[in-house]
Amino acid sequence: MVIHSGVDRHIRGQSAVMIWIHKSISNKIDHYKLWNNRVIETRMKTQRGHLTILAVYGVTEGREELNGVFYDTLEKILDIVNKNDYIMLIGDRNGRIGNNGVANIVGTNGEATAIYYRLTTIR
Repeated sequence: MVIHSGVDRHIRGQSAVMIWIHKSISNKIDHYKLWNNRVIETRMKTQRGHLTILAVYGVTEGREELNGVFYDTLEKILDIVNKNDYIMLIGDRNGRIGNNGVANIVGTNGEATAIYYRLTTIR
């Protein structure tokens, strides 16, 4: 089963995201939601509870207005996700390389954004 954001073929490569679920576990899907062309949520029943998968495609560097919208949307989604769910955040967040480390989040070879800190504080 493929869940895709369904963007127009003329803007593929600029934004789009998908989740591919193997047919043997597709019956475990509780629901899925296409939030926008950059974020898809899929919630599945597992033996240990529920797993929420958030597939994302972040905004490239230099597009600050879209970057803010992207992370605001992701933060709103994380606020809505059931607090007892396991969360898997997958995809391309278009991270930057730098030398600003953040303890327990990013080592000395990357820069952190607010969402990484938020993920560690809400769970």
